[in-house]
Amino acid sequence: MQALITRQWPFWLGGLFVGIAEIVYYIHSGHHDFIVVTTGFAQMYAASEQFLGLDWVGRVYQPGIHWTIIGAILGAVLVGIAERELRGWVHYNRRMLLLAFVGGFLFSFGTRIAAGCTTHHFVGGIPAMSIASWVVLLTGIPFAFLAFKLALWAELGGYFRHQETRDIARRHATEPLNANPGYRPDYRPWRDPLRLLLVGLLLLFLGVPLVLAIFGDRIQGSVAQIGWAEVSWLMLPGLLLGIGIAKCGFGTECSVMAPESALMSKERYCKDGVPLCTYRMFRGMLPLQGFMVAIVLFNLYILTAWLFGFGSIPNAAGDQGLYWGHILGGPLLAVGAVFMIGCEVRTYARLGLGYATALAALPGFFLGYIPYTLFQERIDHALLSEGLTDYLTIPEWASYTLGGSEVAWSIGYSLALILILVFSFEVGRRFLAVRLRDLLAKNTDDLVYGPEPEPVAALEPARA
Repeated sequence: MQALITRQWPFWLGGLFVGIAEIVYYIHSGHHDFIVVTTGFAQMYAASEQFLGLDWVGRVYQPGIHWTIIGAILGAVLVGIAERELRGWVHYNRRMLLLAFVGGFLFSFGTRIAAGCTTHHFVGGIPAMSIASWVVLLTGIPFAFLAFKLALWAELGGYFRHQETRDIARRHATEPLNANPGYRPDYRPWRDPLRLLLVGLLLLFLGVPLVLAIFGDRIQGSVAQIGWAEVSWLMLPGLLLGIGIAKCGFGTECSVMAPESALMSKERYCKDGVPLCTYRMFRGMLPLQGFMVAIVLFNLYILTAWLFGFGSIPNAAGDQGLYWGHILGGPLLAVGAVFMIGCEVRTYARLGLGYATALAALPGFFLGYIPYTLFQERIDHALLSEGLTDYLTIPEWASYTLGGSEVAWSIGYSLALILILVFSFEVGRRFLAVRLRDLLAKNTDDLVYGPEPEPVAALEPARA
């Protein structure tokens, strides 16, 4: 128990917490909806604008607070306290911080035209069998790799790594293939003027809505309007999200990029400036394991609720299912998530842990909403007014076009997700040359800094 509290977790365990968080939110919504965070963040920006006498984001979004976001940040803070280490020690150069700012802008605007962030579509929409969410995923993957290549071209590849502790970074700092530009023993974050400025913006964007929500009733979701019991219910899934993500670095962007690592050699990865530990993390499918645990768990709960008549399948897309916005928004979300080193909900956890890239992405988020709020009617008319399909879910489409019942296709869909989950563990076990119980018990540090595995063909079948 002490190790679980004070040490980082494997990805699958963090994914378990993310899946449970989605289920808790789904239950509280009356078995209709999954976690939505992007619009809530816009409302919090609108509350800060109201305090400053501005009306940029607030012209479209009502000032409010999203307690699930507050819970996610708080959950990550609690993880840092329990582990006795926040991540302010990680030093990022100005180019990396600028890239994170640009990523925040692109990602934020992408959420407006894609009707949600990557967490919304991947951890909510894919379990809900949404056609639009799969389109967002598939259109985004090539652009995620393009963004990764741009980061490598800018010589920033060393920053793309799993969530190391300071002790791990110090112990491996002298290894040429695991060079960590973020580890600088002489760096003092409280003496960094840019970091202090970004912390000030964090207090403005999040502190103002929080104070207004607790001590007033002028913004949507304030305690005076909904009461502490509802606040607690809304914060609970956020706490689970924040803890699960902060304990392992769970993120949608690295999860969907992991399978493609099988197409690249270790030498090519390292030549491009990617740390060996990152290659081994990707090639061992560790992020995909956490991703699929969350997806399968939530999907099975949705399926059970729907089949037994006490819940419905959430709509991840809109009334007409698929829009041009999903097709064009997917690439923006993918590029933004890579540039930020984390999707939106992972950025909330990284804010709680004190990562400077998350702080730099925050003003980018704010500015990314403004092009949409300025031209909302034109954008909605062009990208979100005409549906491209009459179906919301893959089983619904398959039943009408290929035959068979929607229930049978839904069960088949769940089985396919389970097969991907099993595949991710089997590939990881074989590549890392460990037993299944070691893959389940060891955290990412133990696995990616372990001894170099033998060639897969030479391995004997491992015992579970």
